[in-house]
Amino acid sequence: MVTGILSEVGKHVSSRWVTAVLLPGLLLVALTAAGCHLGHGHALDVGELADWVDRLARAAHRRPARAAVAAGLALLAAGLAGTVAGELGRAVERWWLRTRPGHGGRRRARALRAAERNGISPVEAYLPQRPTWMSDRVRLIEARVRAQYWFDAATAWPRLWLLVGDEVRRPVVEARMGFAEAVTLAGWSCLYGIAGVFWWPALVTAACVALTSWSRARSGLEEFATLVEGVIDVHHRALADALGVPLGGGGMTEAEGRRIDDILRKGGG
Repeated sequence: MVTGILSEVGKHVSSRWVTAVLLPGLLLVALTAAGCHLGHGHALDVGELADWVDRLARAAHRRPARAAVAAGLALLAAGLAGTVAGELGRAVERWWLRTRPGHGGRRRARALRAAERNGISPVEAYLPQRPTWMSDRVRLIEARVRAQYWFDAATAWPRLWLLVGDEVRRPVVEARMGFAEAVTLAGWSCLYGIAGVFWWPALVTAACVALTSWSRARSGLEEFATLVEGVIDVHHRALADALGVPLGGGGMTEAEGRRIDDILRKGGG
């Protein structure tokens, strides 16, 4: 049984490695090799590129051993590029989600103007307070949950995750994976930018990939944050029951929420 499970997991990991690392890495290696050959002066010379590929094919036919070594090196470079792209993507993620306190800049000003136009008194905790929209969206999960239920979302979430079933977990996991894939795509954009040093069309590709990754990351994070809040909204009573905190018929009171918070923090405040 265990062997079968490991086999299935191995197939899943292998397929994801091929589609998420190997194929994009091979594309980057091919683009970089072609770009280095063409250079900036003949960047869009299709005829020269076709002649170069023909020469490579003839050389591979004459010396298959050398071609096999070159193919192996290309695969190695592709795998290395995928690893580097992942690390660069995580660096971009940390930049997107940086928590350095700020004033929200133009986003805060726009929110205040919109509230004034609509005659609404804005809630300070809901106004932009961090350098990026993504960082603020993550912060809003805690702010909204704290305002509604009086307990800490970050502390409660692992316990709620244990209570809900697979049908609840699946969309949350998929949304998180979508954000992670967008983050990795941002790492690939950085590598294409480096390739642009040798071949300027790669800079155009890098810009397009970066814009796509940013857009996907925003939508993926919005979906993930909304689902997290939804799980807390729907299942907070199950959490209270599991912790032995009886709730009244109405909404959670401040005393009940703070009791849950105290239990989760083990009385640590």
